[in-house]
Amino acid sequence: MNKEKVKYDADYISYVENGESAAVFITRDIVKSINTKGKWVDVISIDGQINEDYKWDFKSFSVELFPRKTRPIYPPNASNEEKNYITWKTAHEDIQDLRSKGYKGTKFVVFTKLVNLNNGKYKTIQAVWNKSFECWMPKRKFLASPGQKFEKNSSFEWRKKKIPLLPKWEYHILKIQRL
Repeated sequence: MNKEKVKYDADYISYVENGESAAVFITRDIVKSINTKGKWVDVISIDGQINEDYKWDFKSFSVELFPRKTRPIYPPNASNEEKNYITWKTAHEDIQDLRSKGYKGTKFVVFTKLVNLNNGKYKTIQAVWNKSFECWMPKRKFLASPGQKFEKNSSFEWRKKKIPLLPKWEYHILKIQRL
């Protein structure tokens, strides 16, 4: 099947890159006290930045809710990426239409905190220590012989090494304020 790649417009790329999609996700899927069923979530403003793991770390963001008047229509065999774009485009057009008719949605400010659930957690592994240079050896040099016994005069020994767990990020909702 020769499938043509979807071309996204600049507004959609900005929506994905500038944290709006993350703010919509948080409002729709994490915040329990805002009813988003049958509504579009439009992001008005964002106060936040991307952290070292490329996750949006918001202090707060503001959203406005609009009723869904139009439903997205997906072509058969559309990928998730294509469905996301079609949903965004439908929402964008629906919201523009409602605004042009003077509709004012319900507005909220959501205060969040991005939390690393693995902060301060470690796992212990077996690793090779170089006694001469007092440093850990690269794993690739010793993969062929795990548990290998080193001679008494050897500069290397197997030791237990504590390494930090990879971050596991979760958004916590601190406060929601209706405007």
